Parts: sequence; structure tokens; C-alpha cells
Amino acid sequence: MTEETVGSIADLVGGEVHGDASRVVTGIADLRHAGPAHLGFINDVKLEAAARETEAAGLLVKKCIETPAAQIVVANVYASFAKVALHFHPQPRVAAHDVHPAATVAADAVLAEPVQVGAGAVIGSGAEIGSGTIVGPRVVVGERCRIGAGCILHPGAVLYPGVTLGDRVVLHAGCVVGSDGFGYARDDDGSYIKFPQVGTVIVESDVEIGANTTIDRGALGATKIGKGCKIDNLVQVAHNCEFGENVAIAGCSAFSGSTILGDRVSVAGHTVSAGHIEICDDVRVGGNSVLYRDIDEPGDYVGYPLQEKRRWMRSLRAIDHILELQAEVKRLAKEAK
Repeated sequence: MTEETVGSIADLVGGEVHGDASRVVTGIADLRHAGPAHLGFINDVKLEAAARETEAAGLLVKKCIETPAAQIVVANVYASFAKVALHFHPQPRVAAHDVHPAATVAADAVLAEPVQVGAGAVIGSGAEIGSGTIVGPRVVVGERCRIGAGCILHPGAVLYPGVTLGDRVVLHAGCVVGSDGFGYARDDDGSYIKFPQVGTVIVESDVEIGANTTIDRGALGATKIGKGCKIDNLVQVAHNCEFGENVAIAGCSAFSGSTILGDRVSVAGHTVSAGHIEICDDVRVGGNSVLYRDIDEPGDYVGYPLQEKRRWMRSLRAIDHILELQAEVKRLAKEAK
């Protein structure tokens, strides 16, 4: 069991202690259910009442509040709590080289020791897997795939041939990387001819991709997922999309072919895009939106048709009063007769 003090945790996150820095912390918890050896956090004034009654040893806060817990004041509460959470609950690591006897590993595959390969996993010819990577049960690593160091491929993830993953990439269960893009040419008789998808997928380092998300290979070139991207469950990324660094995509979103997202773009859930559009750096898109045009100015956008968030909110307020406005117009029309 990891054991720290409030003071040592403050050192970890670069915070300032107010209260007893010697209090022992052995884990994290919601401040409303925390015990005397837990660390919690508060970043919402609605929780201040709970903070006054918490049993937690310490709290991460943006400013001092009334609480019996020791307080660690930090600039970014949630990010600091995430660092502490990772300290107490680190990602799985490979302790020793271990290939399960029920795994199938091609004779010319290269596994840099140590790696862990689970039961039923298949590693294809010419694949290369970096040191410290975990290949879970029933994972399929296709021919000629390149997987970096310290990756985690959860059960049932599938990499089609020729896919490249950087270091410390996490693929959750059922994730599919490198499947064929939706490419068909319509013949004169109305039937469809498959356009062979001969490109690949390049996933850079420190990317995490959610369960049952699919990322299609490029039709000719590469679909690219930039360094530090975080993609939620049930997201569809079509062929030849390019995501910049530190892009965040929430669940059930779908991106048509050749959508380009700049650095630090964040997209809320159930958002879809048209193809062949480009979104500039530092754009934030609200949920249930439709990206149907280029965006070349950073900011907050939402809706369909897509608008700047402030304009969209004004439009909603106007729509909310449209029935009353219609009745007033009818009344004035009668008076004018």
C-alpha cells in the first residue's frame, strides 16, 4: 500500500499546505465518502458544505475554505488530483517477460524484453513490439505493425497490418485501428466497386483510445492521431483524418474522411463532421454539434448549423419566445385591419 503525507503530496503537485502536513494519506476518495487516510478535492463551490463535514485527511483546493481537513492549495485542482490518483493507482507495468503459452507469436516477430502477452493473443509476421508493452488476451497485432514502448493493449483490441503506435499508447477493449475506410466507387450500372484502402494509421505517443472505437486506415496515405490525443469510447475516425496534438474527443462522435483537427481541439459527445474540413487550433465544440465547414478562429462553437457559442445561446433564447412573438404579431395584425 502506498503511503504518503499531506506534505509529500503537496511536493508532488507543487502545492502549498494549510494545516497539518504530517497527516497520513493512503488513497483518494470523494470528499463526501472519504475516510481519515484519504485525499479528496474540491473545485465546485457546491461542495463546500460537504467539505465542512468531511473526514478526509487532506483536500486539494484552489483557495482555502472552512474544513477540518488539511488543505493543499494548487492552481489547477483537477489536474493535480489526477496526478495524485496516478501516483496511488499507476498504470499496469510489465514486471518480467511473459508470453502466455496460448498466445500465437510469429517466428519473425520482434518482442523487446520485457513484454507481456496474454492468452489467445496473435502477433503477426514482421510485427515489432517495444519493451514494457502489455498485449492483453485475444489482442490481434497484424503483420508489420510497429508498437512502441510501454503501451497497453486491452483485451480484444485489433491492429490491422502495418499500423504504427508510438510509446505509452493505450487501446481499450474492442478498439480497432487500421480497418478499411468506407471507400467505394459507383459504377455505371449502380453497383459499387471497392476502392482498396492501401494506406495506414499512425498513432503517436501518449495517446489513449476508448473501447470499441474504430480508426480507419488511409485510402492512400495515412490516418494520423497526434501526440497526447484522448479519444473516448464508441468514436468513429474515418480514413485520412488528421488530428493534431492533445486533441480530446468525447464518446459517440464521428468524423468523416479527411477531417483535420488542429492542436488542442476538444469535441464534446455525439458530434459529427462532414468530410474534407479543417478545424484550427484551440477550438472547443459543444455536444450534438455538426462540423460542416472550416473553422479558422479559436473559440467555443456549438449547434447545427454550427455557430459561435454566444450566438447559439442568443438564438436559443429567441426561439424560446417565438410562440409569444407569433401571437403578438397576429394580435397587431388584427388591430391594423
